[in-house]
Amino acid sequence: MAGRGRELLGPAALLVLAQLVWAPDPYGEECRSKTYPPSGPTFKGNVPTYVINLDLPASKRWDNLMHDKKTELKTVVQNIKDIANTFFPSGKVVDIVDNKIAHLTATLPYPFNEELQGIANSSGIPLG
Repeated sequence: MAGRGRELLGPAALLVLAQLVWAPDPYGEECRSKTYPPSGPTFKGNVPTYVINLDLPASKRWDNLMHDKKTELKTVVQNIKDIANTFFPSGKVVDIVDNKIAHLTATLPYPFNEELQGIANSSGIPLG
């Protein structure tokens, strides 16, 4: 029986490798050069610039950015939660991170701890 398994291992590995080699481009776009300024089907506009005022209290420095990017940040966090829940469907891992690990931010040095708390407050996302 073990000999039969070894016989099938080679062809199976070749099939997997062939799938990887001939798989369609996941981005669906040809590589382009000399495309500055950006354009094309994936271009969504210029990236905005933000000034983070370090003279503000650490908990308020990121308020302007969070005001503008709250929706996008919530989407990223939800995607991470969805991935975690795929592997741990009970939701306990997300709950632990959201509720029980958040206190670890207090162990970070100033100003990082207060900046993270400010980001959580202004975005409405749990600190964890």
